[in-house]
Amino acid sequence: MSKIFIYETTVHADWIDYNGHMQDAFYGLVFSYAVDALQDEIGFDEAYRERTGCTIYLLEDHKYYLKEVKQGAQLRVETAVLDSDDKRFHLHLRMIHDGADVAICEFMELHVQKHPTPHASPMPESIARRLEDARYHDPDQLKQRSREIALKR
Repeated sequence: MSKIFIYETTVHADWIDYNGHMQDAFYGLVFSYAVDALQDEIGFDEAYRERTGCTIYLLEDHKYYLKEVKQGAQLRVETAVLDSDDKRFHLHLRMIHDGADVAICEFMELHVQKHPTPHASPMPESIARRLEDARYHDPDQLKQRSREIALKR
């Protein structure tokens, strides 16, 4: 069963650049907040991080900027899990304003044990199962896929 994770926000005044639209860096911030929301929902929340000493690191990301957005715009980010293994998960994110895609992003995330030094670590089976259960049924149908980014097995 696939699941789309939703995050919503409004474009803040301090996100606007000298061209009068949202600065490119803030697209990344919004996508990052959307991933934080997914992580909380899937089980990588603050309590998990404190209890285990584990966290999530971003390994790679690819963004497409499709349309500008202005101050006050209501944004919706839809996040799909494309793939996962015992340590990584691959996400596809669509940023939407007024029903139109304004940016697309793919993230490759890594589960990390922070101590004694940060290193890749298998995630708990219960969370790995939630990611697998949320996996998007047909990634080839998604628009604006990035250049190849995939789990190498």
